Amino acid sequence: VNQILGTAALLEGKAILSLDQTGLSQKGGPVVSHLKILDQSQPLSNKVGLASADAYLVFDLLGGTTEANLSHAQPEQTVAVASLSQTPTGTMVTSPAIRFPEEELLRRRLEAQTRAGQNVYLEAQELAERLFGSHMLANMIVAGAAYQAGLLPLSAAAIEQAIRLNGVTVETNLQAFRV
Repeated sequence: VNQILGTAALLEGKAILSLDQTGLSQKGGPVVSHLKILDQSQPLSNKVGLASADAYLVFDLLGGTTEANLSHAQPEQTVAVASLSQTPTGTMVTSPAIRFPEEELLRRRLEAQTRAGQNVYLEAQELAERLFGSHMLANMIVAGAAYQAGLLPLSAAAIEQAIRLNGVTVETNLQAFRV
């Protein structure tokens, strides 16, 4: 999703700074991506600073509510679009006694660091499975919800063109973005 949104920004003549921290994903750990969309290039860090995010897309509620990740949000500025789907950690898979935290607790954590009244919540994995027969489109559904909430400074046409350029299950990803 980060690559698609970055490509869409470039298609619109904007500058981007991005950072993907994906190393742990190969071992069942979290993936964290940062994306700054700028009207013009600036000599800035590619990592979103503390308390400076405008939009916070949360594909994994457990990972998205850690202190480290929430530190980029600010209650007066950041709006979250969060999937409420429960994605178990590697430890949860191997140790069934470890339970997923209560959704209400995780929502309260998220709402304490964001503009709670404007946040968007959805069951992205359930929607993806019901509509497309696979959970693999859940992240694109979250991105589409962020666009529909007015949180992405990009046009739908640019995002859809970036999906086409990506070349992976194009029609299905377009449909998931439009949900």
